[in-house]
Amino acid sequence: MNDSNANTSLLQTWAALLAVSLGIFAITLDGSMMPVAIGSIVNDFKTQVGFVQAAMAIHSLVMASMYLAAGKLGDWLGLKRIFMAGAIIFAAGTITAALSPNIWVLLLGWSFIKPLGGAMMIPAASSLIVLNYHGKQRSAAFGIFSAFVAAAAVIGPVYMGFIASTISWRWAFGSEPLLIALLIFFASMVSESERDQNMRFDFFGALLTFLGLGLIVLGATLAGEFGWWQARRPFLIGDTEFAPFGLSAAFIIIVSGLVLLSVFALWSRAQSKLGGAPLFHMQLFNNRTFSLGSLLGFCFQLAVGGLLFVLPVFLQSALGLGALQTGIVLLPYTLGIFILALIASRLPARFSVIRIVRIGLVLMLAGAWWVQHTASLELQWASLIPALFLFGAGAGMVLARLPEITLSNIKPAELGEASGGDSTGKELGVAFGVSILGSMFLLSVYGNVVDLYDAYYDNPTATAQERDKAIVELEDWASKLSDEEWQAYLDGFPEFISEAYEAIVSSAYLAGYRSTLQIIIGVIVVMVLLSLLLPRQRPTDTKATE
Repeated sequence: MNDSNANTSLLQTWAALLAVSLGIFAITLDGSMMPVAIGSIVNDFKTQVGFVQAAMAIHSLVMASMYLAAGKLGDWLGLKRIFMAGAIIFAAGTITAALSPNIWVLLLGWSFIKPLGGAMMIPAASSLIVLNYHGKQRSAAFGIFSAFVAAAAVIGPVYMGFIASTISWRWAFGSEPLLIALLIFFASMVSESERDQNMRFDFFGALLTFLGLGLIVLGATLAGEFGWWQARRPFLIGDTEFAPFGLSAAFIIIVSGLVLLSVFALWSRAQSKLGGAPLFHMQLFNNRTFSLGSLLGFCFQLAVGGLLFVLPVFLQSALGLGALQTGIVLLPYTLGIFILALIASRLPARFSVIRIVRIGLVLMLAGAWWVQHTASLELQWASLIPALFLFGAGAGMVLARLPEITLSNIKPAELGEASGGDSTGKELGVAFGVSILGSMFLLSVYGNVVDLYDAYYDNPTATAQERDKAIVELEDWASKLSDEEWQAYLDGFPEFISEAYEAIVSSAYLAGYRSTLQIIIGVIVVMVLLSLLLPRQRPTDTKATE
């Protein structure tokens, strides 16, 4: 009887951790499966890859736009209630996607319904850990929480690949509600958080942030194709080209989003002065720890998102690795996160959380430098194992403890709001990591192809306008070319010319890869410097976080 009571008590103690870990596991698993499912979905619906890519872009847009509103709803209605509601909506979205008869229903389920639920769950997840655990328990909880993220990232691609090849991609998505059912069971044991029942929800602020953040993410997604500043190609609205004063449509969209966020900031400050309840109190940024922690979270996702975009593209396009081989190459990175996230949560109390994060950033810097040092067309993928493991180990330490720092001295009643702001910054980091660093990488690749082609044929030096035009034409041509068509194109030339063209393309990818890695290293250096500005934990904070 005593053993039964002890087991029940232990289960209740860790029920909050189990619930939020299963939630983040389901969200990460789902996101890591979609890239692997692209080919199967295209074949099933007889559609174009662009539609599935659009679904992934809209998914990110919805997530980033909803975090602030979702975080505030947690403070208003209760963190547990919002978390469970988000889980049910998430499950409904995955079921809709699994049963979708066409690409449009898939878009509805996977790109709108599911990310809406996910956006409700993520801010509440970190807040529930901070609320339910203290001291060493909190450190262990954040470590296990981060380990679940890494485990899902490892399992997702392999799981989808196996299910899609043996049964159908639909079964992989359709199995996720089983995790949600288990999540709800554990969440039912968790006490509800403190909430202000008299608080009014800022619907106007929610609208401003939804439109503002949505436009920024949309603009960043379009910028690689249409240009960050000047229009690189026509942006058509119906039959009308939209390029005021020669500016890129993406630039106009991003500026429009920034204007709306500025209006939101003014609105929030006015609401605070009038005693209202704004969606997000801008005064939270006066909290130095929260501001620096959120900025570090943004930069972290920017660097990681950029690396995980350019590395697979380089491996597949320049070195000719297949999807399975690329997944194996990335495995040391995910294992590094998984192992060190667990270890970081069990380091002795004399290691402050800030020191652990700094050590993690230094390991990430060393790993990124090592990855760049291996960059070569003669690269043996096995030489990447220690470099990627080192980078992943550092990332695991940062993931495990950075949220603990960011939310360390936030009042319980503001946890949902603060978590929403922090999650928004991280989602923007992911979007900008892929869009900014990805577009810089591809622009460098195509630019180098043009330059090396001209050098091979000893063509006259092209003007800047001629070069830009050639790059755009090359991008348009390459985007419509499959691997089989590219090979057929090469086979139409004498062997020495086809070999020269292959060498030009491979060298261009290598140059773009190296230059992008240098930028990523620069971002991590900035993160190390920012971590030095983090204020020392006061004794009360240290007790809560170590």
